Amino acid sequence: MDKKPDDPRRQQIIDLLQENMNAEFRATLQYICHRISVYSRDSVLGESFKSAALDEMAHILYFSDMIDKLGGAPVFTDWPVHSGSSITEMLESDIALEQEARDRYSAQLETLKDHPQLHTLIESVLSDEEDHHNEFSRYLSSYAGDTIKQ
Repeated sequence: MDKKPDDPRRQQIIDLLQENMNAEFRATLQYICHRISVYSRDSVLGESFKSAALDEMAHILYFSDMIDKLGGAPVFTDWPVHSGSSITEMLESDIALEQEARDRYSAQLETLKDHPQLHTLIESVLSDEEDHHNEFSRYLSSYAGDTIKQ
């Protein structure tokens, strides 16, 4: 899908991509904060947060590139980060972010079914989000009740 000013859905699609890009920024920042908070206590979990953040950064670039390709310009919003006072709270918050992403991308697959390139992009990102959700869920089962030294 290229820059086509006559495409009536062009702005709607750009708006979806903007929402996606900003949600990925939020997730990236949150995962980096969580990595910093837990790394000295559990470097494996810290690296998991870092890995997820790097995936989310790639998603930001995918979405911003598509916005540009459609003739839009990225618009940035505030990205609230939930720091959490325990590993459990962090993981619960991260799982919720991943579930929001999964729901958003699943809905967009139907909206973008007539746009193969975007549909493929969303499918790929959705797969990453499902992996993150599953990984964070596995960690959560082993961390119930842990607290972080503030």
